[in-house]
Amino acid sequence: MRARARTRFLARAAVAVAWAIASSACQNPSAQEASHAAAPHDIELPPPEIRSVLNDSLLVTWYGNPHTGRMGVLGRYKGAELAAGLRKQATAYAKLTTKKVVPAYHLVAVIAQPFSNHDGMWRRREARATIQSLLDQARENHFKLILDIQPGRSTVKAEMEYLRSFLEESDVYLALDPEFAMRDGEMPGKKIGRMRAKDVNDAIEFLEGIIRARTLPPKVLIVHQFTMQMLADKQNVRDSSLVDVVLDVDGFGDRPLKRAIYGAVNRQHTLEFAAIKLFYKEDTNLFGEKDVMALKPAPAVIIYQ
Repeated sequence: MRARARTRFLARAAVAVAWAIASSACQNPSAQEASHAAAPHDIELPPPEIRSVLNDSLLVTWYGNPHTGRMGVLGRYKGAELAAGLRKQATAYAKLTTKKVVPAYHLVAVIAQPFSNHDGMWRRREARATIQSLLDQARENHFKLILDIQPGRSTVKAEMEYLRSFLEESDVYLALDPEFAMRDGEMPGKKIGRMRAKDVNDAIEFLEGIIRARTLPPKVLIVHQFTMQMLADKQNVRDSSLVDVVLDVDGFGDRPLKRAIYGAVNRQHTLEFAAIKLFYKEDTNLFGEKDVMALKPAPAVIIYQ
């Protein structure tokens, strides 16, 4: 077991024990005294296990926004056709992994804009009704929903607050896109943006708070990267016992280029789980499913745009 994985396992166990002790104390304040008088045949139950999502599941997602096909495949189909297409793509991985293959709609819910809008944040927040509609569709098909943030000149914290009511649902995960995180004077699409490890750690803390407050199962947090400067200090991204933190190698191109970038980004410093984004239209000689699963490290999340 890798040191990073061992540390995370122990952290999960510690959290589970703490929750079990807290729960016992709340339900029976005199539990400690009563334990001394327990009959020999009484059995002490183990604490509840806190399981990682991605240790047992392979997440296969369709990315984009339903208002336009230009952002990705999620905007090129609707309704039953959309669900059937994603299910078919996800099923193609079933024979290539021992994990459960889980499909997900990957919605860009905060979209960077090439103009400032009324608040000067250079981003558009997707309407709640649109997000709820896609969540309803995901649930009808037993899919997950991932909400992706392109913050423009806003902050990760502010945009997570906008999405809070959805992130409080157990089947909704989060993604961050440093490419569209702009500083003052920068315009989305004109310059590649960047985030710091602090932004990712803020997202981890935000999700952990929701999980603890609402007693939810662990969540997934995906961070996109295709240049070294997009997340230059990712070695400072902290571990979490409640959030699976994923590094997605983004960017389109031919197979040799994508393999080279995948290796370089992960060698710079890998996070706990790896992911890759594939582009149906823009990639040259699109990777087949076997090629994807042969990548090192093996991806735990596969995103199709």
